[in-house]
Amino acid sequence: MQLAVGVGCGGTGSEAGGTAPTFDASEEAADSSPPLPEAGVDGDVDVVSEPLVDSAKEPDAEAGADLDAAAEAEAEASPPKTSGAFAALTYNVAGLPQGISSSDPAKNTPLISPKLNPFDLVMVQEDFAYHAQLVSQATHPYKTTHKSGSINLGDGVSILSRIELGPDIHVPWKACNGYVDDSNDCLTPKGFVVTTMTLAAGAVVDLYDLHADAGGSNGDMSARSKQMDQLVAYIADHSAGKAVIVAGDTNMHDEDEDQLVKLMTGAGLTDACRALSCPEPYRIDRVLYRGGTAVTLTATQWRVDMTFVDGEGNQLSDHEPVAVDFTWAVP
Repeated sequence: MQLAVGVGCGGTGSEAGGTAPTFDASEEAADSSPPLPEAGVDGDVDVVSEPLVDSAKEPDAEAGADLDAAAEAEAEASPPKTSGAFAALTYNVAGLPQGISSSDPAKNTPLISPKLNPFDLVMVQEDFAYHAQLVSQATHPYKTTHKSGSINLGDGVSILSRIELGPDIHVPWKACNGYVDDSNDCLTPKGFVVTTMTLAAGAVVDLYDLHADAGGSNGDMSARSKQMDQLVAYIADHSAGKAVIVAGDTNMHDEDEDQLVKLMTGAGLTDACRALSCPEPYRIDRVLYRGGTAVTLTATQWRVDMTFVDGEGNQLSDHEPVAVDFTWAVP
């Protein structure tokens, strides 16, 4: 997204000008990454709840046995879920303050909000100054924490989900480029937010929502390279053996192919767009993924979603949203 003034957040979502047509790539592409070692699970908490007993009457042992039998029968009738599907969206919502954003966020953000609801998993970037409006009509019960402050606008990365999310952590990039030039990326603490998405018992996906350094100068490209090194190392340290989705505004164009390849090979990720032979392999808004030892992921459809427009057909952001449909299964 190119800014009118102030903080730069990359070029447009597509290299071509004007309104892009809807693209649909629908042949299945299964993640081919080899299984990684099983990782442990931290933070288990046992909660014990004691039933209230009427002191004037002893519990009926026979009735209790009947209830236990009924519960066992219900559990046998409803086996644990071992497969399913979900729809994911990544979207740079151009939420810098009005007059700085190259879009019209004061008007457009409330229009974006209800359009997020058809998607099970939404990963947004530039969620800076209009977060309340962005989530106002979104019905997703799970959301990551929103980072903002009086001095800076925060990192702008947020996740909304209909599927249970765990605790999240916001990780700033260690490298950036430009305070008053080169897209001004250092004026906000850009980085990535990490959380978990629990599809079923034991079927957990680690989610990474990122916004990389913008611009095409040597300094910008060097910063992006260091950011990808940081992300690959973080995934290796925290997501070994786990299924992973990395999505967001990568700000990587065709000249950044080596950095994209470094991210994909270093973290064992597949680009959903390329796996499904989409027509725009260099679109900077990307969804990357891999399966893990506990759950497999398969991208079944990639598309540019063209519903995020106003009444006159104008885009609601300077990026177009990218949607990917997934299926998952417990091996």
